[in-house]
Amino acid sequence: MVIESIAAASATLSAINGLISQVNETGQGVHQVMGMISDFGEGITEFEAQRRQSTFKPLTQNEILKLQMLKRQYERHWQSVHDLLLVADPKLLDDFKAAKAQQEHDRQAHLKMIARKKKARQHLINQILVGGTTLLIGAVIIGLGLIVMIRVYG
Repeated sequence: MVIESIAAASATLSAINGLISQVNETGQGVHQVMGMISDFGEGITEFEAQRRQSTFKPLTQNEILKLQMLKRQYERHWQSVHDLLLVADPKLLDDFKAAKAQQEHDRQAHLKMIARKKKARQHLINQILVGGTTLLIGAVIIGLGLIVMIRVYG
């Protein structure tokens, strides 16, 4: 789900709210609601990341406030789904919680790996700079030594 603006996010949340109401009444469609909420969460995260990094379209104060309000609504919708699953299908809820915990664990491991790679890359760059500087200084010293030797004995 691609979210281009705060207004689109608000409209999507309204649709999700309608689906949650329908699920509360009929007891069916929990999976569809979970899928939409997941897609919405990914979309809002991508939107926020793109807009925060953009130098051409930074988030305004009003958009930041609305974004935080949308995130709160998103969390409330997840709580509604949690409550629905608790009643309708506790096993699915347990599986879902385990999958989310595994996903968070994998995300943390990925972030640690990225930090480790960044540190290793920075260490390599430092080593290359030190080696290059040493070679350059050595070449200058050797060149100056040769010039002195040629002038003295030349």
